[in-house]
Amino acid sequence: MKRNLTGVLLMGIIMGACNHTPKEGAYHLRGVVTNEKLEGRTIYLRDAIEGVVRYDSTTVSEGRFVFNGKVTAPQVRELFIQETDSDHFPVTLPVVLEPGEINAKIGDIVLVEGTGLNEEMMQTLMALDEFRGRDFTGKEINEIKEAFGGFVLEQIVKHAGSPVGNYLYEAYQNKLSENQQAEARKTLGIG
Repeated sequence: MKRNLTGVLLMGIIMGACNHTPKEGAYHLRGVVTNEKLEGRTIYLRDAIEGVVRYDSTTVSEGRFVFNGKVTAPQVRELFIQETDSDHFPVTLPVVLEPGEINAKIGDIVLVEGTGLNEEMMQTLMALDEFRGRDFTGKEINEIKEAFGGFVLEQIVKHAGSPVGNYLYEAYQNKLSENQQAEARKTLGIG
């Protein structure tokens, strides 16, 4: 009798543990907001390129927010929040929705981490910020534009085959020359 009871209990524990494994394709995006002006505001999960398409929303409560969902393939979206409805300088943060635990921080700095593609996205965004922080004193505007286009193209090539590379092309293609756009499209395998 003891063996049967032990076996039943063991089977119950194993089955209970199986119920707590993440669902296939499920993501859990948790965020911390340190800017008190954003408390009670709505944060949107929207299309990273088209902006007007909103996929989900939630309210910042006690400096936190959560999005849960399921994806069949990684997708780049954007977190979007405004201090006021007429705020012309909202906080935006690209995020890759992929299976796993994703963590975002919004405040003096914005950050997303926790999954491989989000780490890749942050490294790329940090590289873009570093480029913008360079000293371009004495450079002509065309030289700066050409250098930035070349840098963006390098990042697209580096991240080809990843949603990050496709996002960079869509978000920054207007910063690329026609030749750079053609090279990026060829690298990404798009028309």
